[in-house]
Amino acid sequence: MRRLWFAALLAVVLPASSIGSEYPGAVFLMVFPDARTTALGGCGVALDDLDANAYYNPACLATGPRAAASWTHVNWLSGLYPGMSYDHVGAACRLSGKMGLGLNVTYVQTGLTEVVTERGEYLGRYRTWDLASGVSAAYSFGHGLAAGLSAKFIYSFLVPAWVVRRNPLMPLYGDVDAATWALDAGVQYQPFNSLRLGVSIANVGYKLQYMPSGSDCRLPSLLRLGLVVKPRIPGPVQIALVGDIWRDLVSPMEWWLEGGDSTIMFWENMEHGIGLECKVADVATVRLGYFEDIVGQRGGLLVEDTNHNRHRISLLRYVFQHHNRALDIGLCWGVGLEYRGLKLDVGVDESIYDFATRNVRFQLSARL
Repeated sequence: MRRLWFAALLAVVLPASSIGSEYPGAVFLMVFPDARTTALGGCGVALDDLDANAYYNPACLATGPRAAASWTHVNWLSGLYPGMSYDHVGAACRLSGKMGLGLNVTYVQTGLTEVVTERGEYLGRYRTWDLASGVSAAYSFGHGLAAGLSAKFIYSFLVPAWVVRRNPLMPLYGDVDAATWALDAGVQYQPFNSLRLGVSIANVGYKLQYMPSGSDCRLPSLLRLGLVVKPRIPGPVQIALVGDIWRDLVSPMEWWLEGGDSTIMFWENMEHGIGLECKVADVATVRLGYFEDIVGQRGGLLVEDTNHNRHRISLLRYVFQHHNRALDIGLCWGVGLEYRGLKLDVGVDESIYDFATRNVRFQLSARL
C-alpha cells in the first residue's frame, strides 16, 4: 500500500492545464491487452484470428469465428508497485458470413493508496482505477477486404471525494474523475493467401477532463500499420510472421534524441514489434517477439557508452552505428495450448523494462 501525503496529492489532482497538451494521458489504453499479441512483440493489427479482441483492429471481427470470448489477466508490473492489475474481457460473434460484432472491456487498478497527513495522521485508503468499454462492428466486402469501427466509453478515477474534503488546501468537492468517448477504425486487406495487411487508428476522441479540478489530458490516439505473412509449410506445422509499427499522434517528434542521423531518429520516435508464431497440429503454439519503444526507454537494445551510462537504442541504430555488445534485448515470448476450441495462452514481456519485475499475462479463450 502506498502512503500519500497531502502535499503530493496536490500535484495529482490540481495539475496545470497543460499537463496533457504535449503528451497523452490515459496511458492504460496503450497497454497490450492479451497474452498472444504480447508474446508477439505487441503486434496484431493485421491478424484476422484474434477471436474476440478488437483492440488492434476492429476489422478482424468480420473474418473471425462464429462466436468467441476471452479473458486476460496480469498482475501488472509488480516490480514497480505491488497490487496493480490489468484485465481485458472480450466477446464477439459473426451475424452472417460478412458481418461481425464485438464487445471489449478493459479494467486497470493501481493498488491501494494510504492517505496520511503531514502530521502522520492516518485517514484511510482508496483505489485508483481506469475503465474502457467498447462495442465494435466489422464488415467483409469480399476480395480480401474488411473494415471495422469501434465506439468506446472511457472512465478514469483518481481520488475519492472524502480525500479531497479532508484536505484544507483543496477548495474542491466531489470525486476527482473524468469520462469521455472515443472511436477506433481499421481496415484489413489480404492480397494473397499468405499475406494480410492492416491499418488502424485508435482512441480518437475528446480529452479527459478531471472534475472538479478542471485539469485535462489528451487521449493517446494511435496510428498503427502492420502485416502478417503465413507461408505454406507441408505437414502439421503452421508459421506466422508478424510485424507492426505504430505511434501516438499526440506527443511531439523528439528529433533531439541522441545522434545525428535523421532517418534513425525518425525511426526511434515510433514503436515497433516483430514476432514469430509456430503452431503444431492445431494444439501447441510457441511464440517469440521483439519490441522497441526508444522514446519510452522500453525494449530495444540496452547498451553502455564510454562513460558507463546505460540507455536503450533501436536495432537499426545498433546495426548501422556499431555500438558495443548489447547488455539486454527487448524480447517477448509465450506459449499456448488449444483443445476443441478452448485455449490457454501465456505471454511474457517483463524483459522490455529497465527494472526487475514480473509481467506474465494469462489468457483464457473459447471459440465456436
